[in-house]
Amino acid sequence: MVMADHPNKHIREAVQYAERNGWTFQHAGPRGHLYGTLYCPLRTRDGHRIRVDSTPRNPENHASRIRRAVDRCDHEPEA
Repeated sequence: MVMADHPNKHIREAVQYAERNGWTFQHAGPRGHLYGTLYCPLRTRDGHRIRVDSTPRNPENHASRIRRAVDRCDHEPEA
């Protein structure tokens, strides 16, 4: 498990919440607006993905959207 170390505490906590619920985080490259991507427990094309922005306009709302997407995912973590 790669622990996300996002500079914003709200987003960092939301990514950690996703990881505790079976999601995996993959860092993006060193440049760009995308900080990384969260992948749901279903490791196929049908699984969910969430973009994690490095500098969203409203970090609290972005963190809220991440948590909501994790809560709505009905794919079970792998045993």
